[in-house]
Amino acid sequence: MTDILARLRLMSPERQRDYCANLQFCCDHYRSVSEICRRLNINRQQFNRYLGGTTTPSRHNHKKISDFFGLEEEELFTPHDGFVASFKRRTAGPPSPFALDRLEPLIRSISGHNASALEEYEGFYFKYFYTFLGIPSIKRELVYWRYEKGVFISSTKQRYLGQDERNAASSRYLTFRGVVGALDDRLFALDFDPRPGSEVSMMLLYPKRRLLERLDGMVIGLGHSWDRPITSARLVMEYLGKKIDIRAALRMLGAVDADDVAIPAAIKRKIKNDIHNDETLFRVRNPP
Repeated sequence: MTDILARLRLMSPERQRDYCANLQFCCDHYRSVSEICRRLNINRQQFNRYLGGTTTPSRHNHKKISDFFGLEEEELFTPHDGFVASFKRRTAGPPSPFALDRLEPLIRSISGHNASALEEYEGFYFKYFYTFLGIPSIKRELVYWRYEKGVFISSTKQRYLGQDERNAASSRYLTFRGVVGALDDRLFALDFDPRPGSEVSMMLLYPKRRLLERLDGMVIGLGHSWDRPITSARLVMEYLGKKIDIRAALRMLGAVDADDVAIPAAIKRKIKNDIHNDETLFRVRNPP
């Protein structure tokens, strides 16, 4: 530990540049620096100074940062090219045969054995639910379900608008991947953000009626506040078709005010997260 403290205090300009570049490389695998600072409980301005090289972390903060990214305490000091190569070997290497032997049956058990029966659900959807930020805004995401190589898979595009879901000027798109399956007469989808240490969510849905128009259900996931609460919400999946104008759909993503007239009133009623006095369970409203 004494050696680490000395290295922090006596870094050469070259090692300082490597430290900053390595730290920035780790941050690039997360949604935002603000998210990292919340989870580390480190002031954002202070963290920015670490990234910019104007100051070095204390021994305590250096250990917190290393632990957060799953690094040994010495690794952030290593030359940047070597650090990147080591990181990629650790995170992007192919699973071992031992892992693959167990992973494939799991995926097949979730989706594979009944994937072909789900082909009628193939296509694009708008997914509506109240944002997990705890504010009266409705989130609209773009979901694409398709049958591929014996498995029914899911891709979800989410437009991230910052911590308050309102900063459209700095918006960017995130992609979640997952699998879709059926439990008797109920559908479910398990989606995750492929970046390390990020998010996972699960949807449970009622099947379609005679025509595929909307799917009603629930979603459970992680809230975006600093304490990352486990959260659930009612949702509606609105079917758009097998071919759509993707660019136009992407422009519509993000969070909108709950009273926005562009969202049909029927969808707003379905996703309202109220619970009656005589209810003891949080459940889907008026399922088909």
